[in-house]
Amino acid sequence: MTRKQISLVEDVRTPEEKLSQLLPVYEANKSEMDSYKKLVDKDNKEIKTIMLGAELGEFIVDDIKASCSVSEREDFIEEALIAKLKEMKIRGIVKKKDYVDMDALENAIYSGKIDAALLADCQTKKEVVTLRVSKVKK
Repeated sequence: MTRKQISLVEDVRTPEEKLSQLLPVYEANKSEMDSYKKLVDKDNKEIKTIMLGAELGEFIVDDIKASCSVSEREDFIEEALIAKLKEMKIRGIVKKKDYVDMDALENAIYSGKIDAALLADCQTKKEVVTLRVSKVKK
């Protein structure tokens, strides 16, 4: 491994000298990190695919435990939400720039000024697959 740390304490070198020494080390470390990230991301995707395909929520090998779950996240389709809120003539939520003040919307829903069910067609849902790998506690 090419990892090397440079101490900058009481350094009397010029910024250019410091950068001349630090940048090549940084570039090598960053390149190495990026290559590991690509490997980890590829393995992560394959593990998720295998676990989902085999309907395995959890798998343990030696002292390593993997759990894979699918969750659904909801988000608003902002253009549709703006149009709906304008149609409902609710003041103070759609701002001049035509964006939704999510805090105001949340407060209006919470206080009963807006029925959240009426906004359902302004939402999207997406599935997010999460993989957690940890050591098994003994």
